[in-house]
Amino acid sequence: MNIRRLIWPVMIALIAGCGKSGPQLAPVSGRITLDGQPIENTDIAFYPEIGNPSAGRTDKDGHYELGFKRGMMGGMVGKNLVRISTSSELVKGPNRFPEKYNSKSELHRDVEPGKNVFDFDLKSEGK
Repeated sequence: MNIRRLIWPVMIALIAGCGKSGPQLAPVSGRITLDGQPIENTDIAFYPEIGNPSAGRTDKDGHYELGFKRGMMGGMVGKNLVRISTSSELVKGPNRFPEKYNSKSELHRDVEPGKNVFDFDLKSEGK
């Protein structure tokens, strides 16, 4: 039996299995509160240094989970700028939602391979 006939199929299988089919993603979830209270329908986005962002929206308990694109959950592994925004309708009274969490955000999180949980306890401008 010719050993070369056995080696070629193995080599082709190894090479085909080494290619990446997309970005390296990891599950990201957590909870967002404003002045200690869960905040519903609040948008959160993780912007990697290179590539497309992942985004999510909080439920009534302030929990979120990031999605990358349809059918792909998670955030890109690496350093991410985090932006959080909500409707002014949800934050009523003198305690406004600060821009420092959105367009002027300085929040960063490092997404690592494996499960990531990032909670954000935000403070309104009136506090």
